[in-house]
Amino acid sequence: MKCEVPLTPEQRLFAAEHHDLVYKFLRKKQLSIDEFYDVVIFAYLRSVRCYLTEPRLKQYSFTTISWRLMSGAVSNYYRSKKTAKHSALILSLHTNPYDESGYALEETVASPNPLMRQLEEQLLLHDLAKRVSKQQMNIVHLKSCGYNDRDIARQQNTTMKRVQELLEEVRSVLLEICYG
Repeated sequence: MKCEVPLTPEQRLFAAEHHDLVYKFLRKKQLSIDEFYDVVIFAYLRSVRCYLTEPRLKQYSFTTISWRLMSGAVSNYYRSKKTAKHSALILSLHTNPYDESGYALEETVASPNPLMRQLEEQLLLHDLAKRVSKQQMNIVHLKSCGYNDRDIARQQNTTMKRVQELLEEVRSVLLEICYG
C-alpha cells in the first residue's frame, strides 16, 4: 500500500468544508454508508489533495473531481470482490460436497477410542519386540514409565550414550514399521 503524505492544514480545512460530498455520493449511488464509507473516503481525501495541488484541475468543479475518484474506488472495490480470493468455494466440516452418501466430514472421521488406541499400542509394541533386542525393549519399557536416560543407563549397567544409541535404533525401526 502506498504511503501518502498527510494533508496540509489548508487541505484538511477544505476537506472538512466539503465532507458532505461523501454522504451525497453514497446516497446518490445508493451505497450503504456502513459498508462503503471506508471505500470512498480515501479517494475523497486524494481528490482534495489533487484539486488543491494540481492547477490544471481548477478548470473542473471540485465535485466532479471528487465524484470521479470515489466512483473509481467503488469500481475497484467491486473488481477486487470478483477476484479468486474473494470468490473461493467455502467448505465446512459440517458438509461434504464430494460424498454422495450425505455424511458430513465429522461423521466419517473416527472418534478417539481409548480401547482401540491401547490395542494399537500393544500391536505396535508386539511388532517392535520382534525386531529389536531384549535390552532395547527393556529400555523402551523404562522410557515409557517416565525414566530419564541417566536412570535407565544406571539400571541397565551401561552409559547414557549407549542408551541414546539404542533408543535411536528403536526409533528407526518404529519409523520403518509405521511408514515402511
